[in-house]
Amino acid sequence: MSRPPEPPERGPDRPPLSRFSYSNSRPKRTLASRLPRWERRTVLVAGAALAALLLVGSGVYALGGDGDGGTSRTEAGRTPGQDAKQPSASATPGAKPTGVPLPQDINAGLAKGEAKAWYAKNEQDLPGGNTLVHDLWFTDGLVVQALYREVTAYKVADGTEAWSIPLPAEVCDTPVNPTPDGKVVVAYRDPGKQKGTCNHLQMIDLKKGAGGWRKKLAEKGSPGSTIIIHLAITGNTVAVGRDVSADAYQVSDGKPLFDLGKDKTGGCTPNDVAGGSKLLVLDWCSGTIGSYGQIKEVDPKSGKIKWRYQLKDRKTKKAMPWKFGKVYSVNPLVVSVYESEDIFNWSVIALKPDGKLRSALNAGKYKFEPCAGEGDSGRGTQNCRGGAVGKDTFYMSTKSPDAESLGPTRIVAFDLKNGKVKWASQPEDKREYLPVAAEGSSVITYVKATMKEPGRIVRIGPKGGKAKTLLTFGRTAQPLEYEAMAGLTAYRGGRFFLSDTLLSGDDTGERARLLSYGGK
Repeated sequence: MSRPPEPPERGPDRPPLSRFSYSNSRPKRTLASRLPRWERRTVLVAGAALAALLLVGSGVYALGGDGDGGTSRTEAGRTPGQDAKQPSASATPGAKPTGVPLPQDINAGLAKGEAKAWYAKNEQDLPGGNTLVHDLWFTDGLVVQALYREVTAYKVADGTEAWSIPLPAEVCDTPVNPTPDGKVVVAYRDPGKQKGTCNHLQMIDLKKGAGGWRKKLAEKGSPGSTIIIHLAITGNTVAVGRDVSADAYQVSDGKPLFDLGKDKTGGCTPNDVAGGSKLLVLDWCSGTIGSYGQIKEVDPKSGKIKWRYQLKDRKTKKAMPWKFGKVYSVNPLVVSVYESEDIFNWSVIALKPDGKLRSALNAGKYKFEPCAGEGDSGRGTQNCRGGAVGKDTFYMSTKSPDAESLGPTRIVAFDLKNGKVKWASQPEDKREYLPVAAEGSSVITYVKATMKEPGRIVRIGPKGGKAKTLLTFGRTAQPLEYEAMAGLTAYRGGRFFLSDTLLSGDDTGERARLLSYGGK
């Protein structure tokens, strides 16, 4: 069934906007994970208050930093990013290692044609429980990643550590991409009394391996606006999405640029931000129909709104109770949408550069899960596995037919011009396929490891058909690969990178944080 050119009129008895919805068998989820972001904040604050009588600072917000204009340095000529490490919590006494033992030689026993691998160990003493592992950045032959209280760079060729910058407290968010000249801004928690906040920014030059300006975010709008924030970079601008507002600063020097609050067009306030070649703001709105969503493009220098888009009924032209979820790509713009009252009823749409609807994807007989089963995961709007975007094609991995075990899955290619399915790959040996990157008219795909077999990287397209193997992985690294298979993935310069999304501080043994394959 083809997709109509505009979202259809919906009533209580109408079918889902698309067939992307979950089956009736839905996984059990915690209350906080089922709630929208602002409601999750409420749950987190209430839980913290009950557990530790945590007092979140109140009062009127004012845009500003820590009093130094964002350009101050510490004594002895050291940048803030070069401060000494603070002691971290130790592993739980008597805890059994939950990680896979690290091999002494990860390339032992490689067969002919199998790709060489390297892994990077976590060198920090993590606190108990799980610690978030953040985005991967690439620059000048380095892959860089933030974990706990450090930002660390590794040489892409062999995994050798190039540099590491300690931070005063735990990193709580990172943007998915750096600036064109290789700079990022990370957010870290308050080193002082407000432990539950994510209210400090730190600029880091990835090319130099040096820290730059620091800034403390002022509370604004409502108490606890910095409990959860998300960062996005476009050009020399870093946008900070937080509770009902979004701030922007120059990455080079930390200078404030603009502040977005309630939208002038109605009851819409910022909820999240997305960056890259464009700066996008995702709003949540309230009206007579209840809550709904809006997406808009913002000029990264001035904050001027270039366009706004809402899902509207074709007949009444009024907004429908749907919100915007994950941004798969900003150019071309491909984003998921979901029903406000049922986050499991979802779809994917593509927008034109001027913000008008390009197509709504029609999945037909194929079934999918949001972010390949990860759902929201609390990482921000641009962290979503299971989709890759080319110039005119969107690639997505199907849902496994067995919710309790692995595979098999397919890669389905959608035409962004009309939303129709172009082709679907053939499943193989109950293996799960995950699109990693669009390359030309093809898609680079990770064939996941199983409990017994290592994975591999293949190329599919431009018309589907048989996959061509690009990288075959060895068996020695397979246990590490299988353990990290639910993590972050990237394919750059003929190399594949796989990282855990969480590391446990309860382990007594060493843990790998990053795994890479490439070369013969």
